[in-house]
Amino acid sequence: MWRRRSVQDVLSKIEAAARAGSLYRTAEALDAAKPELAAILQPRLGSPVAAKAVSLKLLNLLLAKYHFQARSAELASKPSGLVVDPSNACNLACPGCVHSTRAKELKLFDWKPGLVEDPRMAAFFRHYGPCAIHVVLCNYGEPLVHPDTPRFIRRAKSYLMHTMISTNLSLPKFDAEAYVASGLDYMVLSIDGATQPVYETFRKKGNIETVYRNIRNLVEARRRLGKPTPVIAWRYLAFEHNMHEIQAAMEKARELGVDQFKADPAWDISWDDPAIQPAGLEPVRADFRADIYDALVANWNPFPDAVDSAAIEHEFSQSWAARISPAGGRAAAPSGGSCEWLYKSLTMDAGGRIFPCCCSPTSNKDLHFAQLDGAGPAAFNSEKHKISRLFFASPALYRAQRAAGKLEQDPYCVRCEWDKTADPSPAQIRHYFQAAGQDLFEPGTLDALASWNTP
Repeated sequence: MWRRRSVQDVLSKIEAAARAGSLYRTAEALDAAKPELAAILQPRLGSPVAAKAVSLKLLNLLLAKYHFQARSAELASKPSGLVVDPSNACNLACPGCVHSTRAKELKLFDWKPGLVEDPRMAAFFRHYGPCAIHVVLCNYGEPLVHPDTPRFIRRAKSYLMHTMISTNLSLPKFDAEAYVASGLDYMVLSIDGATQPVYETFRKKGNIETVYRNIRNLVEARRRLGKPTPVIAWRYLAFEHNMHEIQAAMEKARELGVDQFKADPAWDISWDDPAIQPAGLEPVRADFRADIYDALVANWNPFPDAVDSAAIEHEFSQSWAARISPAGGRAAAPSGGSCEWLYKSLTMDAGGRIFPCCCSPTSNKDLHFAQLDGAGPAAFNSEKHKISRLFFASPALYRAQRAAGKLEQDPYCVRCEWDKTADPSPAQIRHYFQAAGQDLFEPGTLDALASWNTP
């Protein structure tokens, strides 16, 4: 109990500084809290580097929250959630995707094939891994296409991030043992049918028997290596043509040793294939394993001797207050909402293009905000990031700066109709810090980290 109260005491000092209304003073309090918090965490985590990493991630998340509530245009914080494509390519051609046959024929998306190069991925994680708690290693590409994806996952775990991929698993070559050994936390399997004719209606070029074989190999590799992860989740997009196979798919998932089954209504892809219509049904959920949470806790730091101490120590030594003007007060947040993606998360494709979210770029969606190469950590504060944040803070000031600037068109954020909530979600935030130290954080502390509502 003493440690839990000590952590809360440190955070209470920061809250007091935040209530004073100055982002600069808040950042000063965060800087002062780093060594104090790390000293409290070290006995529990058993490693000074791990303690510094968790301190960074917790305090950076708090600063990002304060930036969000103040509607800051320029941030001293770094993203807590990362999305990165190891591969821009995919082996399937599902309707509604950047890889569909029609989308490619009409050149609807600004999406080029390619595999991420190791130096680029290393730089991305070096810049953003020390402060991030969650990384999704896929967006529009199939991550298993890249032979080095297991190595990228292991590298992500060296920054103590929660790791997740989503895959169609319909590849003839799949090294199941490499993915189990990589330290991967969570693998989502996109399978929308229980039989080949139904499955391939949406998953064009997919083979259901190949998928089933790969699942068996994955479950067997996990058993053979004695590892509880990755947690395996079957995700089923429900359309009118496949909703009758949901029950059969759920039973197949149980038989194969999958841990979770989730069926959700699919989105509208009628622009691509009018014959495929989403189903109107309530989500279906089934957990076949009782120790999922314990498995993720056990996998929080699977490679304690491989933590990137140099990058974490460097980030720990940096001052947040030094990135904020002392004269910069905390402006009153407007009553309207903003977009969490602009404050919480960052996306990169295999070519190093930086996007503000997981939306796909098209000719009328200006989502290419920066290039990692050359921009480095500044990519989260690109000019397009800053002016997009400004739009939500003050539309009038945005219009003035937009008129005086050199942008050829508005960033897509200005007219985006997507959901404006981003990973890490409140549940992911709570689970991450509970996994890091179950007896260290009071529920109120976790609620404060997870809740981003404007006060």
